[in-house]
Amino acid sequence: MESNNGTGFGQLKCHVFKDYNAVFDEKGSSCGVIRKVQWIKGDGEPDESKAKLEIRKIYTSADGEKNGKAYTFGTEEGPHELVTSMIDCGFGHTKDIIEHIKDRDDFISAVNSISDEDANVSDADGEVFDMRDLLLNDIGDDIEDETA
Repeated sequence: MESNNGTGFGQLKCHVFKDYNAVFDEKGSSCGVIRKVQWIKGDGEPDESKAKLEIRKIYTSADGEKNGKAYTFGTEEGPHELVTSMIDCGFGHTKDIIEHIKDRDDFISAVNSISDEDANVSDADGEVFDMRDLLLNDIGDDIEDETA
């Protein structure tokens, strides 16, 4: 997928290597999207090794998409750090976060790697429990097979 930058400054083309189909903050004819892209000058050829992850506001109309402002990550760790920072700041609904991460390939090993010291948490009544038991409760009997 290619589009021009819509700014009229130079001949930049945007080549989308991966559209994560993660649309957020929809309002009117605009929304935010997450894509792996490369901006190419002139007649340059796309090169996925030069592509970057980008969060961009886009505007849609009958004529297609127009690119708005964006943030492009400069490192591989940047997106992970952003997610962690947003969770630390209280963003994201806890139930939604758990629902989305429970099917990841590394979920069980990540939960099992929580230290005994960090695993003990208190509920609103002050009762202490091991969060690993809570998080792995609905996974089923296959847990022992996968962690053995």
